[in-house]
Amino acid sequence: MAATSAELQFEVESFLYAEARLLEQNRFDEWLELFTDDVRYVMPVREHVEAGAGGTAMPDTFALYDDDKRSLRLRATRIQTGIAHAEAPNTVTQRLVTNVMIAPEAKDGDLPTSSNFMVYQERRGRHGSTFFGRREDMLRRVDGKLKIAARKIELAQTILPTTISIFF
Repeated sequence: MAATSAELQFEVESFLYAEARLLEQNRFDEWLELFTDDVRYVMPVREHVEAGAGGTAMPDTFALYDDDKRSLRLRATRIQTGIAHAEAPNTVTQRLVTNVMIAPEAKDGDLPTSSNFMVYQERRGRHGSTFFGRREDMLRRVDGKLKIAARKIELAQTILPTTISIFF
């Protein structure tokens, strides 16, 4: 695999860390500006079944999220206005982003990027959940700034709380 320059690695990591901070501070309007207009934001449901020795993962069957920019904006607006009951009052979240890897540049300057994450969520000061997983992002330069053109979220766990209303 070709080496990524230290400058590009720093820029991508800084971008992902700043994105995490915007979400922790519920600054959804600013967060939405980090996405391209044609973004696809998807979190497939993972299902594991036993198949002989060791088991195997089934292909994606459906998604918990399969959003474009319009539906991301609608979800964020629901949280901001208090209509999303699971987020009223807003939950407290803390995000760790790690293992950021940038693949060699693809066509048109897109940057395939992967990272691992841990998100802690606490609702109403009484219930906490921790999510672990990885993200596959396609970053793209738009007017000289990095933006997220695609995101696939893969949670490590298959047993989930009754609702997931936060962004990853």
